[in-house]
Amino acid sequence: MIEVMSTTSCLVTPWGEDLPEIPLPEYPRPMLRRAQWRCLNGPWRYAVTPMTDVGSSGAAEPHVEAWDGDILVPFAIETPASGVERALNPNEFLHYEREVEIPRAWRGRRIAINFEAVDYRCAVWIDGVLVGTHRGGYLPFSVEVPDSGRETIRVRVGVVDPSDSGRQQRGKQALAPTTIWYRATSGIWQTVWMEPLPDNPLTGVRVRTHDDLETIELLVTTRSEGVPVKGVIELPEGDDLAFECISGAPRSIRIPDARPWTPDDPHLYRLRIETEDDEAESWFGIRTVKISDPAPKDALSKEKCRSGQGRCILLNGRPFLLNAPLDQGYWPESGMTAPGEDALAFDLRTMKEMGFNGVRVHIKVESRRFYHLADRLGLVLVQDAVSGGKAPLNIKMSGVIQALDVSSPDRSRIFAWRTGRNRIEDRREFLSEWVATIRHLEAHPSILVWVPFNEGWGQFDARAVDALTRANDPTRLVDAASGWFDQGASCGDFRSRHRYVLKLVAPTHRDPRPYYLSEFGGLNLAVEGHTREGLLPFGYGFHDDAESLARALTSLYREQLIPLASKGLTAATYTQLSDVEQETNGLVTYDRRIVKIDSALVARLNSELRTAFAQANPA
Repeated sequence: MIEVMSTTSCLVTPWGEDLPEIPLPEYPRPMLRRAQWRCLNGPWRYAVTPMTDVGSSGAAEPHVEAWDGDILVPFAIETPASGVERALNPNEFLHYEREVEIPRAWRGRRIAINFEAVDYRCAVWIDGVLVGTHRGGYLPFSVEVPDSGRETIRVRVGVVDPSDSGRQQRGKQALAPTTIWYRATSGIWQTVWMEPLPDNPLTGVRVRTHDDLETIELLVTTRSEGVPVKGVIELPEGDDLAFECISGAPRSIRIPDARPWTPDDPHLYRLRIETEDDEAESWFGIRTVKISDPAPKDALSKEKCRSGQGRCILLNGRPFLLNAPLDQGYWPESGMTAPGEDALAFDLRTMKEMGFNGVRVHIKVESRRFYHLADRLGLVLVQDAVSGGKAPLNIKMSGVIQALDVSSPDRSRIFAWRTGRNRIEDRREFLSEWVATIRHLEAHPSILVWVPFNEGWGQFDARAVDALTRANDPTRLVDAASGWFDQGASCGDFRSRHRYVLKLVAPTHRDPRPYYLSEFGGLNLAVEGHTREGLLPFGYGFHDDAESLARALTSLYREQLIPLASKGLTAATYTQLSDVEQETNGLVTYDRRIVKIDSALVARLNSELRTAFAQANPA
């Protein structure tokens, strides 16, 4: 049966306080496509004024004396692509406005305007009426048009963003970029669109696969549950499989001659559903992911059993080496917003050509198109939560942690103070956004692993957050504390470590979990003419030319990484897919014009790694 959490979750902290009633914001329907919609990207008027309140209860629309010009949505105000390219300071208020024409056939109907991402706190007015507020810079939300009977409406959006002067979820954004921290993203930075809706619309489709790889549990949701639903699943041979169900109630369906989703065969089943009031299309993949059981003691030595050897990821019941480089998703002209779908496809296809089978989406929630491309192209995803709070260690101390492989309990008030999570409201906001992130993305078969915390940034009580993650999605793996500040063998599915500069080492014999080398590499080559001007390149050791870089990567693989395949390694994340601003350790340059290492060489090295893994983990 599908386990569906209520719209609230409860977590008990070590300080004896409850965090009940974590509200999940209403957001646009994930993995549903309707026939009617209209994009609202393009030029909007904008103005930047001194700080005012953002959408407090009954707040009037702020007065704008004069507009500063046009801004191109969906690009953040800090980016060249926006046409503005200026910082938004924490004491400033960013205004957007445009007139929107209501299609004649939609007038008088219920109409939703959907914002895919607005960073960070915003309010929306339509014709001077406050219609919604939202906190959080990475998740979608919706507002409704109060009077859709007119030809045009005037939409106003107001935004404030403290960036790294606040404790909210912001990833690597910084007002003063340096080392591994990048230019801030403020305001609208993903697509804005609108659609007509019935009174009781379809709100989601969730599919979970049984271990037999031929039966699915399908859950269709509507705003008000208990609605009869008719559906059709398109089969690979061209036939249709019809079914009926009730919204809000799971339905078991057997798929004849089921075709499991894998990176080598990323088959997606198309799905059409309808109620008396609504109809939409969706898709799903049939796949399972687990950690294998420990091998029998007579098959492996006690030492190997203790060290995680013989345990690995199972994709559809077969041993699977997850090989997913770090993907931070930044572009020089457009920041965190991809300049277009071709840019997203280039990154994913390049990784596939290099012999990788996925990417780690690093402390960012990407656009819907990104996840759909990963589903279609067959790239598995490790999905990070967006980090907030603060980093408990500087760069140098992080190196000490790597060298000594020490950890620290994360349930104390002192630890929460070090990571910027000492306030209950900050912890509650993180938990709400993390659960909403899982709900938003869980329908994508490409996602195999959730990562709530990275390198201690904003970390608190990883054991409880691990449990919360599994309660909301028991079908995926969890890397509970990527990098360090691991909370022991009973927290998370992996022994997860980051390792830069220092030699790669086998995991300790005391940990029964399989090994995830969740960040390593970081080999640097700054290509002249393809770096961001005015920034001092940052990295963990530089190479002067492509030949030197290729030799270093070959040595890293053959002398250090590949030998770990026989010692419990089941997943690896090389840093990184592309250069980002001053960080020049990408496989391709920041502008994506130069592939620094021959793709065929990287593919050969990854093939050697897969072979070594297959020998250590026979199917």
